[in-house]
Amino acid sequence: MRVKCVLNSENQNEPCVIPMDFRRHFISFVKTLLVNTPYYQRFNEEKPGYSPYVFGIEFAKVEGVDTEKQQMFIKPPVTVTFSSGLFELMTEICNSAIDQKGQLNVLGLKLSRINLLPLKQIKSNTVEFRIIGHAALRGENNYVDSSDRLHLEEAINTHLQKKVGFVNQVYSESAELPFSPIVVQDDGKLYKSVCQHHGGKITTLRGRITLSGSPDCLQFLYDYGLGVRTGQGFGLLEVIKQQ
Repeated sequence: MRVKCVLNSENQNEPCVIPMDFRRHFISFVKTLLVNTPYYQRFNEEKPGYSPYVFGIEFAKVEGVDTEKQQMFIKPPVTVTFSSGLFELMTEICNSAIDQKGQLNVLGLKLSRINLLPLKQIKSNTVEFRIIGHAALRGENNYVDSSDRLHLEEAINTHLQKKVGFVNQVYSESAELPFSPIVVQDDGKLYKSVCQHHGGKITTLRGRITLSGSPDCLQFLYDYGLGVRTGQGFGLLEVIKQQ
């Protein structure tokens, strides 16, 4: 299930100035949406584990970057897309967003529209995905880039297996979700990037990636995101093609 929140400025003809390390502000946006729900408890835990949702941020246009001042000049609207396999969580986000429409403010942008997106079911064993924004994958020592497909595949499966187990243990009220390994079929459209986050820089991945595996595991990646920091604005996937 997916919900798209659209944020606008009062003057859409003028670019907005936002920090390059902007995700922390949208994490606060998520907290505000979840504050009166059972899911807010994870923000009070020292080690909350994997996020039961993923969100991604998209700008209408990035018009410029000032690296010296660590600022970006963006053209609104800004869209924040939430995704989760937990229907109740997404219902809470959707209802909270509707209640705060026109009031909730992020970096001078007001929540102006909430769209419930059509359900997408993955039925194929091979899917080409586009990463919305950035994805972060940890290897044994550092974040993984796109230079080694085996390391990339290992990182995807390590995070996927752990996250499936975590969701089954903490959030699943029905039959447990199965895990089976994912195979990276094509990473030629994937490229390394660097992202400002929480006062530092992390290595990320952008672009497109084609993955093969069971439809259940591919659906899990679509619903809950790829890699780590999915609750911080990384790893949201869009389906380009089911093969």
